[in-house]
Amino acid sequence: MAYQKPVMKVEMKDVVLIKPSKSRPSSILFMSTLDNRPDLNCLCQTVHVYRSPPTHDDSKLSNQLLDPALVVKEALSKALLYYYPLAGRLVEHADGKLRMICSDAAEQGHGVPFIEAFANCELSSVHYLDGADNDIAKQLVFDLPTEDERGHQYPLVFKMTTFLCGGFTIGMGILHTVVDGSGASQFFRAIAELASGRSEPSVKPVWERERLVTSIISKQPLPCVVVIDKASATVSPFVPTTAITQVCFKVNSDLIRRLKSGLMKECDEDDHENLKECASSTRHVCVCSYVCLLTSSQVGR
Repeated sequence: MAYQKPVMKVEMKDVVLIKPSKSRPSSILFMSTLDNRPDLNCLCQTVHVYRSPPTHDDSKLSNQLLDPALVVKEALSKALLYYYPLAGRLVEHADGKLRMICSDAAEQGHGVPFIEAFANCELSSVHYLDGADNDIAKQLVFDLPTEDERGHQYPLVFKMTTFLCGGFTIGMGILHTVVDGSGASQFFRAIAELASGRSEPSVKPVWERERLVTSIISKQPLPCVVVIDKASATVSPFVPTTAITQVCFKVNSDLIRRLKSGLMKECDEDDHENLKECASSTRHVCVCSYVCLLTSSQVGR
């Protein structure tokens, strides 16, 4: 029997704006010089998958389970109290520089766009998004205009999709101009902490990007000359090529532990203190190191 791609349909509710849990004074925040690079002004989308909780025979206990959408929206509102710029609007000023406009929570149009959606299938039918194609992933992220009626950009958008099995996905879109990968991970962790019952996030953000504003001395591009010894340069047998393949890596906790253990052993042998410190710190660094090792081994073949 030929393989049939799963058909998934998603019904969406109207967009709602999630506001910070408490009001803050209106303010205009400066972006750093690096933030004003045009190539960074793009929306980065991630999809987080959560399986349904185990079923219970006790119907009363099942009825006491909280609605995940309500929990996430409440946690997001609390997180925006600390990450209030993400509830603002990114605006291009008259001088051509970007500014973050943070209005009072009571002002109309203020907040983070949030869509609640429902899928007509179970998460298992799409293999919990392991190796899922782009057509499925696109239905689980915010795919509506990310600007308000004045053309100002929303720095953050959410789409939460509930499946028939009770599991759900959270699609988060965030402007790279405002937040990098590490910051996005820190923000999502804050939402998870507040959803689990913490009174405040373990890491509180600091803006202070006005300290990173500098002037461009010359508008002319600087000459970039790199001298490479062709005899010693590493050449990959896979490039140049027009064949581009999309690959999904499944990384679980057990693999993370084994990768860290392997990196730590290599560090002990080579006495690389800096790498040893990185290997014991974050999952992101560990996975990136592993991918770099794989890339190096492929190029060297």
